[in-house]
Amino acid sequence: MASVSILLPTRDRPEFLLEALQSVRQQTHPELELILVRDGGAPLSDAARAVLDGFEFPVAIEEHDGDPEGAARSRNRGVERARGDIIAFLDDDDVWEPRHTTALARALDLNPDIDVVYADARVVREETGQVRRIGRDFDAGLFMRDGFIPPSSMAARRGVFERFGLFDPEFTYSEDWEWLIRVLRGGGKLKRVRGETVTVRIHAGGLSAPAPERLAERRRCLALLSERHGLAPIEPKTFWEVAASV
Repeated sequence: MASVSILLPTRDRPEFLLEALQSVRQQTHPELELILVRDGGAPLSDAARAVLDGFEFPVAIEEHDGDPEGAARSRNRGVERARGDIIAFLDDDDVWEPRHTTALARALDLNPDIDVVYADARVVREETGQVRRIGRDFDAGLFMRDGFIPPSSMAARRGVFERFGLFDPEFTYSEDWEWLIRVLRGGGKLKRVRGETVTVRIHAGGLSAPAPERLAERRRCLALLSERHGLAPIEPKTFWEVAASV
């Protein structure tokens, strides 16, 4: 089975990060590596480093201090360092079921014509405990209107980045959606892997949360996405709203 590089960017979410790391540590896939990218902010906590020290597979840590470079550059740093056949993405406030990486790697092994796979996701509102679910087969028309693939649910062959390029740092939000559209428009193929193996958390500190200080920048990125790919106007949503509409 193909090897998997897990790419986990983080910044100033020490408690969430611990849970994300524990879910990585519990993965059942036989050949893994973790690439943790700290995008500025406070140093990794002693607790996080203790968890990392207990991993039974290779761990690489990319760190810088100062202002954040953003999700796109953080992901790109990890992609460039990855050695696995497949790259799986995990945000630091989300968690995986132990079988997640095995399920995605198996799907790519069994479908050599597929470039990107994604698992079903459980979406949780942290303040209320309410749950919604995202789980549907890939539909290009719907995807152009609603980006229903959370980054933490997807994995791509490493060669896909050589064919279609890295994440675009001009997008401080929705860089994952823009990249997937680029893959699709370039002839790449996406496939759903049935099975709910990801929990996506919706909370006030999330990058997609409609905080006033971030809303203008989110709108700029969505307008750029629409212009670049000829899409209808897009309103900002979290995956909570997306789960209700797909």
